[in-house]
Amino acid sequence: MLRRVDEHYVQIQRRSSCAASGPFAVKADSLPTRVICSPAIQSLYARARGIPILGEFLHKLALRALPGNTRVTTRVREGQGSGLLLSLDPRYEAPYAAGLYEAALLKFLAAHLKRGDVLYDVGGHIGFVSLVGARFVGLEGRVFAFEADPENASRIRGHAQTNELPQVEVVPAAVWSECKTLSFQRAAASSSRNTGAVAGGTESASPEGMIVVEAVTLDRFALDHRPPTVVKIDVEGAEEEVLKGAESVFLTGKPLLICEIHNARSAQGVASWLESIGYGWTWHGGESQFPRHLVAQANP
Repeated sequence: MLRRVDEHYVQIQRRSSCAASGPFAVKADSLPTRVICSPAIQSLYARARGIPILGEFLHKLALRALPGNTRVTTRVREGQGSGLLLSLDPRYEAPYAAGLYEAALLKFLAAHLKRGDVLYDVGGHIGFVSLVGARFVGLEGRVFAFEADPENASRIRGHAQTNELPQVEVVPAAVWSECKTLSFQRAAASSSRNTGAVAGGTESASPEGMIVVEAVTLDRFALDHRPPTVVKIDVEGAEEEVLKGAESVFLTGKPLLICEIHNARSAQGVASWLESIGYGWTWHGGESQFPRHLVAQANP
């Protein structure tokens, strides 16, 4: 069902019969839901989330008021992704609608990707970075979105089709240091499912969200596909394992790297690996705490 709200079409999609509970709960297709899910309100909500105390209060209110398992198809309001159509959970994914998600990362891609280039998006989530990257590389280029969570992989496909970006190809697999099957801990359903990770015996692992996935190395993948111009990695702490399986890719094609680093141990390991293959690196943007982005390129 399409409704005209705030000069944008907003499509309310119920994925199940689940609903919010409590005195503030509203129905999926009610007028309050359509207003709350409008791009303007979602943009204001995303910005308010960053305000101490107020942001947390608004988030709790949204969780109680908005129906569970509802997604809204809306356009990104501003930024590098402006105009893209995304199907979003308004309770957790408002920053996408506002155009606030990964602004520094997207600025880096805008500066280093051109038509005909190839982006390897390792940890594609719902495809936002892949879609923006596809705009930069054009139909002559290619974006390979690697995503282990099957629900997320499906959302990437849907977003690429909706936005008519055939240069985006989804690779429904984990990326690792060797080709094998792995146990993968999916992120909680009560989230944007953006923190799923290969299970390494962590205390937080839960049998309920554990699935078995296929893993591929970037070196093996590149044998049958175009090599990357830029590699973006966001894999919730498994950065070293991804890079260990990509040595040939980096030594041969010398792509640029932008990688989200999640802790000090990972930072040390990634830095040592990059230095061992002749890459220099630096921190990107104004981030001072983990997670933060590292950018690297081959030394002259």
